[in-house]
Amino acid sequence: MLALAVAAPLLAQTAQTTQTAPAAERPASAGVYTEAQAAEGETVYRAACSACHVPSDQSGPQFKLNWVGRTVWEYWAGLKKTMPEDNVGGLSNDEYTRVVAYILRLNGYPAGADSLSSDSTSLKLIRIAPLAGDAAKPLTRR
Repeated sequence: MLALAVAAPLLAQTAQTTQTAPAAERPASAGVYTEAQAAEGETVYRAACSACHVPSDQSGPQFKLNWVGRTVWEYWAGLKKTMPEDNVGGLSNDEYTRVVAYILRLNGYPAGADSLSSDSTSLKLIRIAPLAGDAAKPLTRR
């Protein structure tokens, strides 16, 4: 009985130390998509989005005003729930993800070595943060 009382806390401590820590949030500026993925996203954008939108609709000061501080998941989910207007939700999850990679590239976020995932848990950990040059230009909502 005494051995069991001594062993139980040690087993609990071992179980706690072997669990993996939750993934940390990271900024979109950390290279969260690949250049190839953004190029594929541009192709999807031209086929599914360009009838109603031009790239400047999704980039520049208005994009930053609307999305800086929010997660890539929020942007991705918003696209899936509202676009394309004539076929809402009609793209595959990978196509929406490629479009998001393209939009990030349009806004100056650098490509990296790993592809952007369409997994919601991963996307929720990527924050659309200001780029280094944006810090000198405060954004104000109207």
